[in-house]
Amino acid sequence: MKYEDIKKVIESCHLNFLIGSGASKPFLNTLTDIEKALDNLQKKVGLNEEQDDESVLKLIEVSIKYYYFKNCIQRNIELLAINDKSNETLNTYLDLLQSIQTILVKRSTNIISKQVNLFTTNMDVFLDVALEKLGYSINDGFSGRMNPKFGTENFHNIINKVSSHYEYQSTVPLFNLFKLHGSLNWILNKKNETIYFDGALSVTKNLTDIQFNEGELIECFDDEGKYIGLSEAYIKVTEKENSAGLKDKLNLFLSTYDELIMVNPNKDKFEETTLKYSYYELLRMYSNNLERENSILLVSGFSFADEHICKITTRVAKANPTLLILIFAYDDNAEQEITARLGTAANIIYLPRENGDFFLRTVNEFYIGKLAKELISPSKEKAEKKADGH
Repeated sequence: MKYEDIKKVIESCHLNFLIGSGASKPFLNTLTDIEKALDNLQKKVGLNEEQDDESVLKLIEVSIKYYYFKNCIQRNIELLAINDKSNETLNTYLDLLQSIQTILVKRSTNIISKQVNLFTTNMDVFLDVALEKLGYSINDGFSGRMNPKFGTENFHNIINKVSSHYEYQSTVPLFNLFKLHGSLNWILNKKNETIYFDGALSVTKNLTDIQFNEGELIECFDDEGKYIGLSEAYIKVTEKENSAGLKDKLNLFLSTYDELIMVNPNKDKFEETTLKYSYYELLRMYSNNLERENSILLVSGFSFADEHICKITTRVAKANPTLLILIFAYDDNAEQEITARLGTAANIIYLPRENGDFFLRTVNEFYIGKLAKELISPSKEKAEKKADGH
């Protein structure tokens, strides 16, 4: 599919993005074998009947989740304090959102609403921080000011601006942010089972305060992030001596970690949370938006390894011939993996990597940002002609 064809589609379709963990690299690492490790631990893969010591399994669980926290979660706290252009990954998100804003404002059609749906499985706060810095209108499912409360019904809102002179109404460009797997800035009130907004990332900060000394945990992953296997991890634990007070620290970490309102990266992710209703509602909204006539889904940094999202996407792709799915696969291996999961369909297009591997930056540079600049250029030409007296 050529760029000119993509340009025409984006200008005239309901705009949706699906953003995965690969988009937040290199600032945050991707999951590597975390899902495999947690899944094997839950099912006790490779262990014999005698290898059933709960204290050993608990230490392995903390070792896995602590590794995940240190590599994929903790650095989000740094994003709250960034006031300059020093963070390359954040700059990429800012550039992409500015391009989308331009497209929503400048595209010629008045039939399609000035909204974009940002679906992401990332629990990081890159999109939240970037939208806040740009001052764009955001709908993230929260309502209220003093203590914002989450509800999927809030995603049906639109924002209009009224002229003070003629009472003319115009729709404000709106970014709908769907955190399909929860978010670090969500916090649960267990008494009323309600999710509230936590802009300070208090649970993440509490986890950061729990520090393990060298040798207290075990290495469950090699230097490349590959899982060593549950059997080998079990043996490592039984061969080491536990320090005093380690048991209390393990319990504290697990109880605090469980306060994170996110879907843990393992196969039974939905069955292990009391918040599955909200998660399934978000998936339903993902499905509903793709089922709309003349919709486009642009995918970046996402491998479709998530079975729920993969099944929904393949089903809707077959059922809605007007849906176009454009996949910016990172490299050849990623494209092969995604193809094996999604299958083939006429409305699933893989964009050619003519300018190297696809990062979020190159997606914006050669497609979204390029279109935004072209939509701005006619206005510049008119201004130049007016200045010249033509």
